[in-house]
Amino acid sequence: MNLPRLLSDLHGFSEVQTVDEIEALCRQHARAMGFDHFIYALRVPSRFSEARVVVVNGYPEPWLSHYWEAAHQAVDPVVAHCTQRVVPIQWHDLEATSSPAAQRMMNEAADFGLRDGLSMPVHSPQGELGILSFALNHHDKAAREVTQQALPVVQLMAAYVHEATRRVFSLSNTDAVPLSARETECLRWVADGKTSGEIAQLLAMSERTVNFHLNNAMIKLDVSNRQHAVAKAVLRGLVNPHPF
Repeated sequence: MNLPRLLSDLHGFSEVQTVDEIEALCRQHARAMGFDHFIYALRVPSRFSEARVVVVNGYPEPWLSHYWEAAHQAVDPVVAHCTQRVVPIQWHDLEATSSPAAQRMMNEAADFGLRDGLSMPVHSPQGELGILSFALNHHDKAAREVTQQALPVVQLMAAYVHEATRRVFSLSNTDAVPLSARETECLRWVADGKTSGEIAQLLAMSERTVNFHLNNAMIKLDVSNRQHAVAKAVLRGLVNPHPF
């Protein structure tokens, strides 16, 4: 792998302006690595009961339609891995740990030309989960060699694809009203189960002042109670544990 050349090639993702351009670059890299298909799926949390899913698609359209109609995301072993891990996974390594339902799903994917592949998770500071996958229409020793050689490239590429996708789909939340330092601090203690009185003692302020900051935070977040305020702030990446 020629790292300087790869980094130069990946810089192209920083200049794309449309979804079609992202797709074209992904397709170009997929072919260069020996893959037949690719997809980048990005889950953007809006609330805990649902999330927006943005897709840069290089998979067969019939498979993607079948995947959503069958709710395969609930049993997909790639999704299960990427939700919990930060390292790439070669699909053949999932076979030993997959449930019967997951194995059936992968067998169905094979019928659509997705027989082996490689997936890389991206966990963003905004609470998003992205999955960059490349697939092959064969499942043999040659496929394993392709996925093995592509591991470091895909691991590096995923971050560039993620940033390009967020920019093109305008997912930066530039219209969000920022919380003040005190509002954030009070919400963080609420997340730890503290009452207004306890927070007042911890921050050396009156209980009335604590309630003032929490009420301001609820107004900014457009919620009606503290629990919802904490949940929404966490989804938006506004409240995080100390340090950082």
